Amino acid sequence: MITVLCANAGIDKTYEVPNFAPGGYYHPSSATTSAGGKGVNVARALATLGQAHVIAGFAGGNNGRLIMRNLLDAGLQADLVSIAEESRITISIIDREQGTQTRVDEVGPLVTPGEIGRLRDTWRRSLQRSAMGIIAGSAPRGVTLELYAELIEIAKSLKKPVMLDARDELLARAVAARPTVITPNLNELQRLVRRQLSVPEDVIKAATDLVESGIAVVAVTLGARGAIGMARASGVWWARPPAIERVSSVGSGDAFMAGFAVASMERRSFEEHLRLAVACGAANAETAGACVFDAARVREIAAEVCLERLDGGDEQESAPEASKQA
Repeated sequence: MITVLCANAGIDKTYEVPNFAPGGYYHPSSATTSAGGKGVNVARALATLGQAHVIAGFAGGNNGRLIMRNLLDAGLQADLVSIAEESRITISIIDREQGTQTRVDEVGPLVTPGEIGRLRDTWRRSLQRSAMGIIAGSAPRGVTLELYAELIEIAKSLKKPVMLDARDELLARAVAARPTVITPNLNELQRLVRRQLSVPEDVIKAATDLVESGIAVVAVTLGARGAIGMARASGVWWARPPAIERVSSVGSGDAFMAGFAVASMERRSFEEHLRLAVACGAANAETAGACVFDAARVREIAAEVCLERLDGGDEQESAPEASKQA
């Protein structure tokens, strides 16, 4: 089992609006409402890939009850801490005609020290029954910038590997605790190291510094260009997806993280971690919702992912049989 932390779970409302522009009045061509937040998205992708999981996080008010009901209806396992304030809402407007997406993201509720303490307890209890932990996304108001670092230390005390996907100061503070794996996108990595990075040269240099600091794996997502991953014992690889029809990037980083975690649970080689992760991210990008892709489509894309070793090894242009187990 994998424990997934989603400290800022909420309700995601996604509207498809052709030729959307500010100031107009529209009826969406489609509308969906679901539980959201990066950790929830990761769990949804894990479930699609057949991986047992439990979500740890906060849920409050009417939105919190809707979150819990939606997770239950979707077959997602959760152990959420009830809080006094209302969970947030995120609105996404997708315009396929113009190839744009607009996102309005509430900051989230204010949580109390007691509620945070209960979340720590939930995290520890769930990790004791899990093979690994995942920390994904933002945190609500009231949470200190050190919380993720503290949760990583709890995982390390239990000898459980932990993956991290956060941003800005939450990421910077958590990196100091040396999580096992980090999966920043290019912009997040640039903000972490406080400089612009060329691809692939500067990305490799930044990843090298992080690996040498004690992080086992750095996997940097590059959108349509795939991902560059580095592990001390496995070298540096660039995994590129095939050309696809992209609808929305929302949730692709979460799908990537889920694919990487599943590959880890299955003890695949490092490059095959990247193959499955990139295939999941690409399959997600073909859909309007976050992490509602199909596992069969992941297998199709994985067979076409190109793997290139960037540190002097051999390039692989085709998928071995192992990749077809996704």
